Amino acid sequence: MSDTDRKVFPMESILALVAGKEGKNIKEIAGYITGRSLARDCCVKSIGPFAAAWLARLYPKFLELEWKEDMSWDTFVSKGKRILGDNASLTPMDGRTKFLVDQVLDYLAESFKNLQIQTSAAAELEGRVRALEPVEAMAASLQKKCDGLEDKIKFMNTDMGALRRQVGEFQGKVAINHNELMQNIKDAIKDGLKGLVVGGVAAGAMANADAGESVATEESSVPDDFGFGTSGVSSDGFGF
Repeated sequence: MSDTDRKVFPMESILALVAGKEGKNIKEIAGYITGRSLARDCCVKSIGPFAAAWLARLYPKFLELEWKEDMSWDTFVSKGKRILGDNASLTPMDGRTKFLVDQVLDYLAESFKNLQIQTSAAAELEGRVRALEPVEAMAASLQKKCDGLEDKIKFMNTDMGALRRQVGEFQGKVAINHNELMQNIKDAIKDGLKGLVVGGVAAGAMANADAGESVATEESSVPDDFGFGTSGVSSDGFGF
């Protein structure tokens, strides 16, 4: 590999890439050794372990540099510079390391694409929900009114049931035949008139028995067509 394939970077920036830190120089180093444009910090952090393996391949002494939990960042950088120098010359990845890095970055790119689609769909759905909020409120109001109407209907049905029971008590008890009732009224009036006529004749007979007998006999006879007849247009009214 020629010198033109190499590029020198500050040791602190190289160690920051390996440790998963953020920064402009770190993205530059990551893009150079992977041969890809890495705009997202998460993609840069994801290749940290691969960068460490690549650095160890180029500089075996890197394996002597051990990160400890109680070690400060400045201490770690100072130790790295003592082992590897203030700067390091790197080449782009190749072989198996390059293949694995490409798989990881392709997966992340596809994941971000799907995430953008889902985010867009979620935003659209949220917009629809906001548009439906007034309708939902109206539906809730209508539902409340419907519930009130259902209660009124139940109350009215209860009253109707009571009325039906009351009507049922009278059904079959009162049955009036109009024609029979009119005939009974006519017969009662005729009987009353006959009594009045007979009474008058009896009083006259007390004064004159002989003469009154023939008159009483004649006047006591009531013709069959006496009493009710037609009145007006209908034939079922009263008339003389």
